Amino acid sequence: MLVTGCGLSEQHNGGYAEVVRVPADWVVPIPDSLDPFKVMAIGTAGFTAALAIARMQDNHQDPRLGPVLVTGATGGVGSFAISLLNGLGYEVVALTGKSDATPYLLSLGAGRVLDRHSLGLKSQPMERAQWGGAIDNVGGDILSWITRTVNPWGNIASIGQAAGVDLKTTVMPFILRGVSLLGVSSANCPREWRMRLWQQLASDMYPRHLDSIVTDTVSMEQLPGIFEKVLSGKIKGRVVVDIKSR
Repeated sequence: MLVTGCGLSEQHNGGYAEVVRVPADWVVPIPDSLDPFKVMAIGTAGFTAALAIARMQDNHQDPRLGPVLVTGATGGVGSFAISLLNGLGYEVVALTGKSDATPYLLSLGAGRVLDRHSLGLKSQPMERAQWGGAIDNVGGDILSWITRTVNPWGNIASIGQAAGVDLKTTVMPFILRGVSLLGVSSANCPREWRMRLWQQLASDMYPRHLDSIVTDTVSMEQLPGIFEKVLSGKIKGRVVVDIKSR
């Protein structure tokens, strides 16, 4: 059995416990083709990326609309989004502020890597459309810019707030290009969606680059050092915690 999201380690204790008691509707059976290590390697980050893609596809996202931009690309959600989109036949463009991340992102299936420091963020209501859609992990000015640059009928999945919580945009992309802004919240995702998405992650949406995304396996004692690296932006992909190692 597995539990991801649901506020575990955010509003409820027990994220690193060997045994934890949770409401029954939080729990999802581990699909037959996965094992405990793989589901925790995928974890909330992989599930969130899958949820974002599912929301986009439910709203008619299609590879023919153009490349999908993934921001915050070296993080857990961003890394999985690149791998999953690539596996589903989408052209992927990764946006990152880490100058040394290009080889890693290309290895996950990104066709191109953009340096976010090179973006000329403007303020006009509309700009040249260039993305079929986007999965945004940062928010703020980057998300505002994305709304102005997505192709007609493209979808933007909004997940994160690393660059800020404000969104400065206009109605123009939505009423002139039919762009959709979709919210993604894995914490309170309906159970029936969870069941379906974990089955997809075990089959047609399985992250083919999982071994590359999992960059380390650590013990409980190593966690303080890992937290420091996360907060300073020095982590790529996912780190799995072996709670039984000593």
